[in-house]
Amino acid sequence: MQAALEREMEIIQHKLDISSLLYDDNREGSDADEDLLADVGFMYDDCLEKVTCEFTYGVTSDTDPTPRVSVFLSYVQDDPGFVQSGHYVWPAAPALCEYMVAHFKELPRGNIVELGAGCGLAGLVFAQLDPSSTIIFTDHDPGVLKTIEHNVTKQSHRPKQARCHTQSLRWGPQGANEVDSIDALQGGTKTDLIVGTDVIYAREIVALLFWTVDRLLTSSSEGQFLMCSSFSYDEDTEKEIDAACSKYGLVRTIVTDTLDTKGTRIQLFVRRDHEE
Repeated sequence: MQAALEREMEIIQHKLDISSLLYDDNREGSDADEDLLADVGFMYDDCLEKVTCEFTYGVTSDTDPTPRVSVFLSYVQDDPGFVQSGHYVWPAAPALCEYMVAHFKELPRGNIVELGAGCGLAGLVFAQLDPSSTIIFTDHDPGVLKTIEHNVTKQSHRPKQARCHTQSLRWGPQGANEVDSIDALQGGTKTDLIVGTDVIYAREIVALLFWTVDRLLTSSSEGQFLMCSSFSYDEDTEKEIDAACSKYGLVRTIVTDTLDTKGTRIQLFVRRDHEE
């Protein structure tokens, strides 16, 4: 089975190489590549070996040691590589969950959007922290969204949790209609909080990511984007983030940074007028 999958990957990579030669228009070429990668994702969905584990955070009270949050999650335990990376729990996700539980009173509530949601851990944690909120899990990979929908059903041990939806989303202008679909799921009301973990994996993705963040926060002067990463960015990527903040009127604050000790970095982005 593994040999067959590796052969399929060689074929797909060959197609990607050809598509890069055939398309002069970068957007069309990129769309073609995404379609091919989506096909690979479907091929791998049934072959990935997954485990189900419980993630717990906080305690109910000083006298009750019951976990405040208990999420059962199905995911790929071993790093599956680039194609199906959304099925893996990257280190930034549990770290952001710990932060949200510890600082929940400081966070906006209402409409919560998780970008590049992967297995949905961060969104599912928030769903238990505030059952009155609406959580929208987004990703460009249909297989990932299917996994999230499965994980949502595994939380029946906690009868009170937020309304959860999944929505396909490509970052950047090509995802404009999908942003409109998110708006519809929110009933036309504003996005209050965006969360993302390990969402920046290349400098080229920064402009697309922040285009989407800006669109989601268009009608929300007090909305926030909370982003956690488990690896540092190079200088060019850092400059790209600063440029995006300048373009969209965002103020960037590093909330925590333990990358030097193999930890994570959490950053908060808010509108400049809200920060003032």
